[in-house]
Amino acid sequence: MKYLESNICPDEILDYEKRGDCYTWCFPINFEDFNARDISRNDNYLDKNTKLMTLYIHIPYCKFICSMCPFTHEPVKEEEFSRYVKCLEKEIGLYAEHKLSKESKVSTIYFGGGTASILSLAQVKEIINILKEKYQLLEECEICLECHPNTVTKEYLEGIKEAGVTRVSFGIQSFQQKNLTALKLWQNAERNKEVIKMAMGIGFDTVAMDIMYNFPDQTIEELTEDIRFAVDAGVQGLSVYALDPEVRKLNSVKERQEKMQMEQDMFYYIFDYLKRQGYVQVAQPDYSLPGHENRQIMDLWGAPQRINLGFGAGAFSENFNGCSWANIHDPQEYMKCMEAGQMPILMGKRWSLDDAMARYVALGVRMLKVPLKNFKEQFGIALADIYKYEILKLQELGYVELESDFLVITEKGKYYIDNISKTFFNFSNRGRAQYWGCKLKEYMPRNLYQWKDVIGECDEE
Repeated sequence: MKYLESNICPDEILDYEKRGDCYTWCFPINFEDFNARDISRNDNYLDKNTKLMTLYIHIPYCKFICSMCPFTHEPVKEEEFSRYVKCLEKEIGLYAEHKLSKESKVSTIYFGGGTASILSLAQVKEIINILKEKYQLLEECEICLECHPNTVTKEYLEGIKEAGVTRVSFGIQSFQQKNLTALKLWQNAERNKEVIKMAMGIGFDTVAMDIMYNFPDQTIEELTEDIRFAVDAGVQGLSVYALDPEVRKLNSVKERQEKMQMEQDMFYYIFDYLKRQGYVQVAQPDYSLPGHENRQIMDLWGAPQRINLGFGAGAFSENFNGCSWANIHDPQEYMKCMEAGQMPILMGKRWSLDDAMARYVALGVRMLKVPLKNFKEQFGIALADIYKYEILKLQELGYVELESDFLVITEKGKYYIDNISKTFFNFSNRGRAQYWGCKLKEYMPRNLYQWKDVIGECDEE
């Protein structure tokens, strides 16, 4: 096993000549050896009024391995998977004993992966029942389960809805076979269409899906065909991602630069098309019909951000008593820790005040507007005073507008959202790359902590 070293990535420092390649989803990212006892400390710069929590359940197994996937995943084996689910349920129960978990109410639950839909119907029901028993779920708590179109049946979808799942999200990527083949995905275009129609007929509160664009040689007409099918089917949530040029293995920098204009044209075409169809851009890259917003994203990114507690190999937890951490990514090592009574934490960070302020804005801009009042209430100083230079630079570029109550991302700025996010990275995080699970599987922590030594050790202040 390897030990984690610096994730410095000099190329990720601000560059407005092109759209940032590194998708900003986590902050802070200067993780290090983590003292797990820090999750039971309190600091006065934390938002004491935020006692809403989102729970994330990571399933790092897949029936079908996609070569482009950057997340923790490996082929599923039935006996090993049953063992994994038991460890997952144990972790859920242990964190429920923490003082902050007991005080917080759960607004969203998200099953992700990997492939969350390889959970059997019985396993989905069992996990949801444990969550309901151990945590305080809001009456309107959204429960979302990610699905691969090849792993679900009508009976399965009806069963998870009955178990409490209110939102399903499908990794469709495209309704055109040539695009699926280009990515070497184990998917069929007609099956993708069938499963969306099937899910829409079952009556979930929200059916959502991922669509990719910027495929090799893709035209605007072909892109329209993909989006039109989703709209005509009544899909209420769409996450629309540009295919990373690195995934397509472009032959040269010149080739990559030549593709940039087409990608940008497609980006704004999608925005205009969906807007005309009644969809609202809730975040970059999420669109929804009114009332069907992706509430997990709103909780994770929307300032002030909620607590996020992640379970399973490769799961991340954030904003838990001012700490962020990542679990061990190798499922085998994760299970060994859980069975030995050890916390499966790989690395983490107890935030500084500077981290907390930067996080508020760096993630908040992904929601396209950042509230100013909450920042002043939480930190005792105006956001525009702390980030005066950064905001001025972004205003000069036409990427943001400073209104009386919000810092607002302009339409021009939406395309450069990752650049804007990195503008607000503090010095200790500037130039660092985001963590991706596929690159962390070989790493192990230098220190492991016993659950019994950490949970319950909460300051009373």
